[in-house]
Amino acid sequence: MSSTGPLVTVVVPVFNEQARIAASLYKIKDFLSEQPYCSNVLVIDDGSQDLSTEIVKVVDIYGAEIKGQSVGTLLENVENEGKGYSIARGLMRADGDYIVFTDADLSTPIEAMRQVLAKFSEGYDVVIGSRNLQASVIENRPLSRQITSRVFNFISRLMGLTKVRDSQCGFKAYRRDVARVIAEKQKIHGFGFDVEHLHIAGKLGYRVAEIPVRWRHDDNSTLSLAGDSAKMLFELLKIRWLHRNLR
Repeated sequence: MSSTGPLVTVVVPVFNEQARIAASLYKIKDFLSEQPYCSNVLVIDDGSQDLSTEIVKVVDIYGAEIKGQSVGTLLENVENEGKGYSIARGLMRADGDYIVFTDADLSTPIEAMRQVLAKFSEGYDVVIGSRNLQASVIENRPLSRQITSRVFNFISRLMGLTKVRDSQCGFKAYRRDVARVIAEKQKIHGFGFDVEHLHIAGKLGYRVAEIPVRWRHDDNSTLSLAGDSAKMLFELLKIRWLHRNLR
């Protein structure tokens, strides 16, 4: 572990999130400022066409001047590249011993970080939030999305791509060296990157832990059940083919 750098870097991918990014960043930075370890925040803007980046900058200024919080880092993609691209860029740039990425809506509360660090202390290399464990608490999740998620995860396991119960929860964490390896080997820039990360981790022998989380569905989610589900299933086939020789 690093003796001088941050223990944790929180990576937040953003795309047209002006309505909720301020509230989420305040929650993240307030939580981190209360912890006994050093940390930082890295926001990756994926070519937003609204005021997302300006709001991120204002939150940093307010946090620094009013609350004495450290200023985060903002990286901007020239154009919209996809969530997977943004996450890979964040994993390569983050300098924390542990790198956590969370969706901009904070569907999983940032407080789940405590469980994540506990799992790392047990020797795990990757820790992921899961909505499908018995102890998970799910709020406001439409039945249609629940069924789609379970079918998608079943197919992922059936194809031998993952062994987890929930690959798509937007709360995952990696040891920094493991994050670098996975990001370097990542090929998928769309929503299927989560499965790709777990598939790479499994083939390389990294230890993956699932933790139960509290999760709340966001009615403003941009995921399309019809169109995006079809794309994600196609990406599963790509993942299997692209990493067929990975050892």
